[in-house]
Amino acid sequence: MKSSGRFLLLAFLGTLLLTACGGSAAFPQPRGIIVFSGERIATDPERMEAVDLALRPHLEDIDRNPSFLISLDRQVNAAYPWTTLDIRGDTAHIAVERTAGDAQTPFLIYAHLRLMQERDELGEWVPEVREQTLSALETEEAILEYVADVWLLGRSVFDTQPHGPLDELIYARDRGFLRPFILATQPDRFDDERAAFAEENPEWEAELTDFFQRTFERDGPGYLSSDDGEEEAGDGGGPEAGDGGDGGSVGDGRSGGSNGGAFAGDGSVRLLR
Repeated sequence: MKSSGRFLLLAFLGTLLLTACGGSAAFPQPRGIIVFSGERIATDPERMEAVDLALRPHLEDIDRNPSFLISLDRQVNAAYPWTTLDIRGDTAHIAVERTAGDAQTPFLIYAHLRLMQERDELGEWVPEVREQTLSALETEEAILEYVADVWLLGRSVFDTQPHGPLDELIYARDRGFLRPFILATQPDRFDDERAAFAEENPEWEAELTDFFQRTFERDGPGYLSSDDGEEEAGDGGGPEAGDGGDGGSVGDGRSGGSNGGAFAGDGSVRLLR
């Protein structure tokens, strides 16, 4: 197995607990997600458990499959995963800001799925691709549905820290704005699809702006590339998402560790040697 640049992702803390208890322990109860605007996301325990079960073999394949390499790099600023992705042959490079350890797993999953798309192997991980013929935009929607589920699992079950780009993703998906969100944040990749969507939905940009104003108290996506090539930090455009708890408490957006497992930041990703 190739080891240079490979990452070992430990199993979820909850998985370890289930194993230690012989599988008798109950799956942790998910908590709601809330942002400072008061907008919430409710979570379905059964769905989160299903995502957890599907994620384990996925992480194992990323770690153990010798036929490809996922290289995780660090950068200063927050960015969407598709902004930093670079696929060359059987290697996918992706970068996450160095203070966002909890975001590493969703970024790795996105890079892996896009690489599998290039290798015509995406159907092994995304059932929609296996069961029907999708357009490029529909395929990206299917990929980001998966990534959104992974991040929602981390935020609601494993107490991961807020991460602006991924929090935008889960709220856009939850509120029915996933396609407009993709078109707004990947305009060069889906230029023709954006034009067709605008023709069919002339108010889409105004509706997306309204969504961002209500949810994040800014006019649009907060992590688009600026003209000078640097990523916008996004902290001037609205607060980050927080954890809901039983009644829904607002997170303060500060960096810090999580409960452990695949979203445990420094403790969960180790370089294989």
